[in-house]
Amino acid sequence: MLTAKSEESDLVLGLEIGANDYITKPFSRKVLVARIRTQFRIMSEQEISKELRRAGLVINSDLHSVKLNGNDLELTFSEFEILKLFAAHPGRVYTRNQIIAKIKGEGYPVTERAIDVQIVNLRRKLGLWGANIETVRGVGYRMKSEVTA
Repeated sequence: MLTAKSEESDLVLGLEIGANDYITKPFSRKVLVARIRTQFRIMSEQEISKELRRAGLVINSDLHSVKLNGNDLELTFSEFEILKLFAAHPGRVYTRNQIIAKIKGEGYPVTERAIDVQIVNLRRKLGLWGANIETVRGVGYRMKSEVTA
């Protein structure tokens, strides 16, 4: 954000609503250019790291591959997307409808129980590691915050 508002509360609000940086007027051109370069560097580093790693599990979004303890896993599109969603946000509980919306889009015509089937198949393919995907009774599913190999 580039703004004339320089109060601490304005800065905090700007960062809390999603700004990556907050610059107040007047500003130095050199400082502005340096901060823009920093944001480009951060974005570039994020692009390079397309892998999620969790206790022996490696999910590569670019290659659409999953390895568990070095072994390739054959997952369906939905299984892959569910696992990636959970691994990106360990500990967060997702309802069946939220999972459907995240992997298929809002309003996708599928029953909630289809997610249960996907979870069962995913756990089976993960073997013992599948215990890291928990059922939250009456709510949905999550990956444990502290996953174990």
